[in-house]
Amino acid sequence: MLNFLYTNTCLLCEREISPFSSLCERCRTEIIEKGPSFYHERHRSYEIFVYSTYADKLEEVIKLYKYHNETLLSGFLTEIFIRLYGYFQREADIVTWVPSSLSSLEERGFDHMELIAKKFARKLSIPFARVLKNVSEGRQVDREKEERKKLGRFVCQKPPPRRVILLDDVLTTGTSVKDCVQTLLRNGTESVFVYVLAKAR
Repeated sequence: MLNFLYTNTCLLCEREISPFSSLCERCRTEIIEKGPSFYHERHRSYEIFVYSTYADKLEEVIKLYKYHNETLLSGFLTEIFIRLYGYFQREADIVTWVPSSLSSLEERGFDHMELIAKKFARKLSIPFARVLKNVSEGRQVDREKEERKKLGRFVCQKPPPRRVILLDDVLTTGTSVKDCVQTLLRNGTESVFVYVLAKAR
């Protein structure tokens, strides 16, 4: 009945799709088939896994979700995280995320990674917790490259457990992830497993 009331189209290619969907099957498949990239960083106390490159349709989807309030895309992006985790499974006590700054929260009205982290944790039956707080001023994307490399922008709101899964959307300089990891380790975490949607070129 809803199809007769209005026409819904894919956010990327404008093909007609079913109501309450955001992407057509062709666009979904094209994005999914671009990963996983098998990009993997192994450090003494943490690992980083990345699904794909920050380009093409995946970049478009992330930007639509993050900057244009297309919150229905959180479900699809969660699916990508689940696929990435399926290739690189690690045991963890909680799922958390790289939190947005206060200015980003005020601008967008929501923490885009918190919504995904909740869905990710629910699907994997792993406890979810808000552990980190971003105490920086301004948006990361607005900072100069050298400014982005500075650490000390995150604090722990509660004692973290021994093993933590940390989610982030885009790995650019890697500073935010490294800052979060070091904050967790300083506060008692022994192992951090970082899962990222895309890595900037």
